[in-house]
Amino acid sequence: AAELSSAVVGSFDGDQVNNIRVSPRSIVIDLRLKGNIEDAKREILRFVKIKQRGTIKWTQNKRTVVINGIVEAIDMPRWNNGVTMQITLHCSVPYWEDIDSVVTEITEAIGLHYFTETVDDMLYFPIDGIPFGEYDISRSKDFYNAGDVDVGMQIEITAYDTVTNPIIYASNGEFFGVGYGTGDKSVVMSAGDKIVIKTGRNAKSVVLNNTTNLLSKVKPLSTWLQMKAGDNTFIVNSDDESIRNMIFAIEFKQRYI
Repeated sequence: AAELSSAVVGSFDGDQVNNIRVSPRSIVIDLRLKGNIEDAKREILRFVKIKQRGTIKWTQNKRTVVINGIVEAIDMPRWNNGVTMQITLHCSVPYWEDIDSVVTEITEAIGLHYFTETVDDMLYFPIDGIPFGEYDISRSKDFYNAGDVDVGMQIEITAYDTVTNPIIYASNGEFFGVGYGTGDKSVVMSAGDKIVIKTGRNAKSVVLNNTTNLLSKVKPLSTWLQMKAGDNTFIVNSDDESIRNMIFAIEFKQRYI
């Protein structure tokens, strides 16, 4: 369920909504005990304990999703045989999440070589040769989030050559930039360097080569970009004139109600 915060405005009908947030979710698992009831209870309590953190994995129709929770309550009547034991989990993040991530590179290799079945479709090689492939130099890519809600992402920037102040734009005008200007706030990547940007809840970070924290060099007015539910378009750029100096990879997990 969603919680709405609103205020009454003057003599206007209705109200004005100021804030919307989704409440935590409780999941109740009913276990019908059989055989020796007390032994069954003790066996369950060997693995499920109050205040314990755990994950529920659910597979249905070839889709596997997970949700994290804390054991909030264990209700188990002591003096009956035909009883149902209840385990209640408190889920701070109320969404089921794909167990596997969606991973897409924004800049990809395009294969130009192919084999044919007929003479008419034959691929001929000129004297000066022919490329087997080339980079897709389009800096704009479309993504589709089939989940029910917006989610954070992991964005990986890998440099093929010198990359100065990389930045990624969303189609709604929001952006996230690493480095700006030419002074001590600028970021210059060399070939082989990798920047990882994480925009998820309670997991926001910007790290170079798994060691250097770049949070102090985030471009002003940057937004921790989210993969919106539905269609998304992201555009990447840098201060360099080269269009072949880097690749971006975007990874996210779809979430469901």
